[in-house]
Amino acid sequence: MARRASRSKKFDPRSDEEIQESRGARLTYGGPWAVTVLGPLPVELAHVALTGNPTALALASLGLAGTGAAVCRLMSHIDAKAKRPKDQRIWHQVNTGVVTAAATLGTVVGVDTPATAAAWFLGGVGMAAANNLWSKFYKAGSEKSASRWEKLESEIGLAKHELKEAASNGKGTVIATVEAKDGATADDLARRIPAMASALKLGKGRITHTVDDDDSSQVTLRVQVADLLKEGFPWRGPSAFGASIGDVPIRTGRYEDGEDVLLNLTGMLRDPGPLSNGNVEHCIAMGVNGAGKTQGNQLIITEVGTRTEASVIVIDCSKFQQDFGHVRHGIEWPIDKKDAARRFFKILPNAIEKRTDFLAAKGMSKWEPGCGLNFLVIIGEEAADFAADNEHYQKILRTARAAGIWILTSIQRATHNNMDTDSRANSPAGLCFGLRDGADSQYCLPDEAVEAGAWPQWGNRKPGYHYAAGLGIPEERWHVTARTELASKRDQADAITAGAAIRTPLDATTAEAFGDLYTNRTTYDAPLLPKEEGEENNPQQQAAPAPAAPAASPAAAAPAYSGPPEEEMDDVDEDTIAREVEELNEMLQNVLDEDPEPGEYDHLRIEDEIEAPADDAPVLSLGGDDDADKLTSEQGRQELYKRLDTWVREGKLSFAPREVTDILLRVGLADTKRWFYRERDRLIERKVISEDESEEGFGHYDILRSPLSSDNGE
Repeated sequence: MARRASRSKKFDPRSDEEIQESRGARLTYGGPWAVTVLGPLPVELAHVALTGNPTALALASLGLAGTGAAVCRLMSHIDAKAKRPKDQRIWHQVNTGVVTAAATLGTVVGVDTPATAAAWFLGGVGMAAANNLWSKFYKAGSEKSASRWEKLESEIGLAKHELKEAASNGKGTVIATVEAKDGATADDLARRIPAMASALKLGKGRITHTVDDDDSSQVTLRVQVADLLKEGFPWRGPSAFGASIGDVPIRTGRYEDGEDVLLNLTGMLRDPGPLSNGNVEHCIAMGVNGAGKTQGNQLIITEVGTRTEASVIVIDCSKFQQDFGHVRHGIEWPIDKKDAARRFFKILPNAIEKRTDFLAAKGMSKWEPGCGLNFLVIIGEEAADFAADNEHYQKILRTARAAGIWILTSIQRATHNNMDTDSRANSPAGLCFGLRDGADSQYCLPDEAVEAGAWPQWGNRKPGYHYAAGLGIPEERWHVTARTELASKRDQADAITAGAAIRTPLDATTAEAFGDLYTNRTTYDAPLLPKEEGEENNPQQQAAPAPAAPAASPAAAAPAYSGPPEEEMDDVDEDTIAREVEELNEMLQNVLDEDPEPGEYDHLRIEDEIEAPADDAPVLSLGGDDDADKLTSEQGRQELYKRLDTWVREGKLSFAPREVTDILLRVGLADTKRWFYRERDRLIERKVISEDESEEGFGHYDILRSPLSSDNGE
């Protein structure tokens, strides 16, 4: 029996994917032609079968039209699920609509006449050719410029996060709205942002995100694809020269998307714009050395110095003249010594109390424009010198808001060893400049900004770059990079000089509360600017002397005596000179003869008794032995008060108990030590003096004001 020969399968070297792709191509390019050529046959058969029954023909036509509409809806749904581009969706709808219309019309009128047949084939050929061209060139173009989001979906797992829309602002920023679906969360997307930045070849911190407060599935991605801050922006001058600090926000720089950086210091503005706040928010300005904190502080001082109803107090115990010399004539109270800063923070609570009492008497719970008090802006530069372990600083930050006082703590790193955690908690706003470690931003910025992607790990490589949070700034901008404007020292000095005509003097309530410390402060009426060519002897660059500082005496200012001119020496007789020298030596010898030292007691030995002094020998007296010189307790108190008042007027602001020993010796009491401590406690309670808590000042007392001032606390 003959064996049937088996038919062997023909070998195909192509892979399964290539075979499937080939079949798909035949369907894509051949399908439109097949419809054009074979389509007339079923259409004409339907026309012949139904043409004798008008009712059936009408129903069939409606059925075809309805079916076509349903197919159009189905294609739209499929395209949406597949996330196809808009132009591809439109083309699919056009194809479906044309086929539906051709089949319906062909069934009604038939394609058996030359006119209908020609219309069918001409239209079919045109549509088939158009589909072939579309499939060829659109596919090639889409492969070259495929959606980056589609690539991200497959590469880093974003299939459950649907990109709803994306738009560029034309300034290097793309804002995209993403919807989390099928149980996905915004946190899932946030965890993939580092991988997304790597895939898009962007730096860390260039992609940030915020979540909708009302719908946690709605996430807004902000992608900064270009750094438009690199060249910087020139300073445009004061933002509102002559306006009240309570009118409009102050401007310090620009965001990377071109918007202005506006700060609402007072919390109460007549025209807050988008910076509606309602509360004073103390601020921490943090960044490494050279990151641009000081330049930002200079801009704030210049802005405040060109407004009304505001006064600036600056504390810089390291390099005040170097940092703020060019704007010093706009600073109400410059403090450049650690002991002066310590005394200031001791007397500031008294000013807070007086200011809140003033506002309460007017029925106000907080500072408002036009209330009669200047808004105080206190800037503490290099705050680690006074903010660490300073209980007064903590208390001030808790209570100063209601008194219309804004405090900026400028520090390189606001960790617990440089700034107390309670002080940091009472400074909710932040200006975060470049850091060595981006994670340190948590000490300055709110959690919302850090979680959204704020990452200032550029150190001092980008001076002036920073994030700004709080101070009325909308939360969605807390993680947007900004940069301070570039202002020269001379331009700022000129603005401060011009502002002298409009600045409001410090109100009497605050000035009286600060007392003698404020009265005896050092002030300046001219800027300290670098010398330029032709200005070596410009007197305007010299600081005005402090009001309390004594003027230099003519003797001190005169040059050292170097003898008479040589031509006058020729007229002096040498014998006269010799005689004068001999007389001078004789006078000196007489002085030495009257002094028993040295050698007067050289003949004495240890075992010898010292001779009793002569009856007419002078006796050293410490005072207090004469009853007529004794003081009562009240008289001693008045003498002590007069001594303190004299010291304050002379500018002496601290003392040790030994410096009032002469008064204690005159007080006619058995226990003068107890009397002194009782008077000391009375003065501390009245906030006239306070203990010096510094290590070098142990046992000393700071003089905060004169005990004879009008506010004596009696």
